[in-house]
Amino acid sequence: MAWRNLFRAPGRNLTTGGVVALVVFLALVFLSLYGGAMDAFFRLLLERTGHLVVRVQGYGEKESLEELAFLPPAMDLPPGSQVEGVLEGAALLIAGERTRPVLLTGLEAQGFARYRAYLAAGRLPLASGEALLGEALARALQVGLGEEVVAYAPGGMGLGVYAFRVVGLLDLPETSLEARTLLVPLEDAQALLFPGRVTRLEVRLSGVGLYETAPLEALKEELASRLPGLAVETWLEANPAYAAVLPLYDLVMAVYVGFFFLLGGLILLNTLYLSVVERVREFGLLHALGLTGGRVMGLLLWESLFLVGAATLVGLGLGLLVHLEMADGFRLPFPDWVLEQYREFGLPEVLYGRLGVKEVLLTLGYAFGVALLAALWPAWVASRLEAVEAMRYVP
Repeated sequence: MAWRNLFRAPGRNLTTGGVVALVVFLALVFLSLYGGAMDAFFRLLLERTGHLVVRVQGYGEKESLEELAFLPPAMDLPPGSQVEGVLEGAALLIAGERTRPVLLTGLEAQGFARYRAYLAAGRLPLASGEALLGEALARALQVGLGEEVVAYAPGGMGLGVYAFRVVGLLDLPETSLEARTLLVPLEDAQALLFPGRVTRLEVRLSGVGLYETAPLEALKEELASRLPGLAVETWLEANPAYAAVLPLYDLVMAVYVGFFFLLGGLILLNTLYLSVVERVREFGLLHALGLTGGRVMGLLLWESLFLVGAATLVGLGLGLLVHLEMADGFRLPFPDWVLEQYREFGLPEVLYGRLGVKEVLLTLGYAFGVALLAALWPAWVASRLEAVEAMRYVP
């Protein structure tokens, strides 16, 4: 009876079903987009820091380079792992009569390779004495490719002065960072600042998923016991401000999707209530024939479940098809000014959609919940009708 009743107002029910299908479709597309954006954001953090970061203990409270720098220790790591040394220090960059304060960073070859995508001109350093500058920094100093700059960093244990030839310019996502970025070979940075030392070691493991923390915690504890005086952190611990966002992912995702279904639920509630108003005399007859209030409520609940269930299957199918396309990569369809703000966070314009079982179950759970909640009040009204009064009802 519940299934047949859906065909008594086909136009209205099709419209309502279309809205529910659209809500399910949009929820899946949003979840795929949101998951892809979160993955890109945390992948960027992981790329910048490595899976594990080794620094001196209490590095956050130390200020001088002498306190922050340390000799790289030998580490026993799983097969396929890589360790990269990084030396960072403040310097004054001089080009002719112009000077700018910079963050001088010494990198190994693997570290330079990760900046290939940001090269706006020139090439990566291949030999000692070559450097990469942020485009904003190069404009401020009015230097170009092939020109010479001098880094001045007194007070350390190194030479204090070192000349570099600019071989590449970087178009970095963050403009503020681009205006103070100077990347040089690690050996040159050590000669300038602190011979043989680094300010951090980046450990990168193979075969570890983006959100897998168990193998990282196990290796962290093992290394910490073997490296006295040094602190070992996972990439999330090394980025505490951003790591705080991760536990909120599920909550934010559920709230946004909930707004979609709230609107769909209001339309479903209106449809079911109109159905009750149009069938008051019919419900009165059912009561007179002995149908209990609970059975009448069940009838309305089943009508809602059938309508939402059919619409959910349609929306689910369309949403999964679009997700499969998004999973292969898609470019954000935003205006240029929005994309510019997006780039400031270092996020790529091309994302890869991610949709797991958890997200699909969340969508189905919302659909099932809306079907029940939207039908409760109309079903309760129908179950409370008096048989005689309802049969005499004239709309």
